Amino acid sequence: MSPILRPYYVLRLFFLFLWDLLISSLQVARAVLSRRGRVRARFVTVPLAVARSDLEITLVANYITLTPGTLTVDIGPDRRTLLVHCLLAGESGDGMRAEVRDSIEPRVIRATRP
Repeated sequence: MSPILRPYYVLRLFFLFLWDLLISSLQVARAVLSRRGRVRARFVTVPLAVARSDLEITLVANYITLTPGTLTVDIGPDRRTLLVHCLLAGESGDGMRAEVRDSIEPRVIRATRP
């Protein structure tokens, strides 16, 4: 399989990443500067629904890591889960899981698969 087959979706992934970078930077700045203590840092296990190749897993993990407030710490031994430290995870981390499942992973898959 060719590493990158769909240039339009790669470019789209890049610009959506820049948008997510801006939004998450503002959210982290607001949480850190707020007096209300909005920071709810925790480790969240994030299942990967579709990403299986090394390229796909790496792109999803790096997308998460490069976004402020999140850090991919580990890839599970089964290569189907990521361990992510999230600064604004809330009580359960479901928002982080939904973001990866509904936004990040589908964008990466569209950019890497024919």
